[in-house]
Parts: sequence; structure tokens; C-alpha cells
Amino acid sequence: MSRTFTTILLLVLSEVVGIALGEWFFRLYLKAIPPVALSDFNTGSARIAYWLYGAGVGVVLFLWALLGMFTSKVSNAMRKPSSAS
Repeated sequence: MSRTFTTILLLVLSEVVGIALGEWFFRLYLKAIPPVALSDFNTGSARIAYWLYGAGVGVVLFLWALLGMFTSKVSNAMRKPSSAS
């Protein structure tokens, strides 16, 4: 696989995980707030807010994974013995 394809796949998977986390927290919100206090507007705006929060978490997960990949690459490059001996 090419590096570009791997990076795009990592971004997509990170966003899917982030938005799934946002949906999970939205479900927790629905369980925590009494139905009397919920209106259609509150529910709709909370869902959008949690999805946006999840998208932000997905970006952070993506950047964290890129940092790990970069650190691994640098570590492997420093560990290789030089062939000029």
C-alpha cells in the first residue's frame, strides 16, 4: 500500500471512531436528561454538537497516530547501523 493511501485510510478510520464516540456520548446525554427537559431543538442541537466534538476527537486521534508513525520511523532510522563500516 502506498503511504498516501495509508494516511487517507487512517484519517477516515480516525474520523469514524471519533464520530462513533460522539454518538455514544449523545446516547449517554439522552439517558441522563429527563424527557420533560428535552425539546426537539435541544436534542437536534446536542446531536450536532456531539458529532462535531467526535469529529474533533477523530482529528486528534489522527494526529496522535501520525506522531506515533513518525516517532517509529525516526527510531528505526536511528537504530539501523550504518553500512559505511
